[in-house]
Amino acid sequence: MTKLADHLKYLRKQQNWTQEDVAQKLNMSRSQISKWETGETLPDLQSLEKLSDLYGVSIDSLIGRRPSKQQLLREVNRLYATDKVDETMLDIIDYLKQHPDMEQALHSLAKLPAKKRKHIESAVIAVLKEFTKAME
Repeated sequence: MTKLADHLKYLRKQQNWTQEDVAQKLNMSRSQISKWETGETLPDLQSLEKLSDLYGVSIDSLIGRRPSKQQLLREVNRLYATDKVDETMLDIIDYLKQHPDMEQALHSLAKLPAKKRKHIESAVIAVLKEFTKAME
């Protein structure tokens, strides 16, 4: 069940928390958190519920279950009361979730003032287009 272990570690690092931080929030020992993150032991159902609440994700997501794209599209569009999220957008989100460095870089880019952001966006788009052409 390394998927769960890896996912727990990833979620913790996304929050910039230490294992001790998570342990305190869940009122558990740091060694217990470590065992979950190394796959040495598995959390019980009650602990999965606490982890789910702590990280704001479903238990299905914690254990590595993924909904189909169509299920996810319906849910996202329902939650955001839109119909503008499509499979391409889901692919982009999925890619970013698999590449935390890229996700953080784009998040930092979004925080820049519009004028600076436009220059960087243009450069990034140009580079991506060139690489895509070169790879075809």
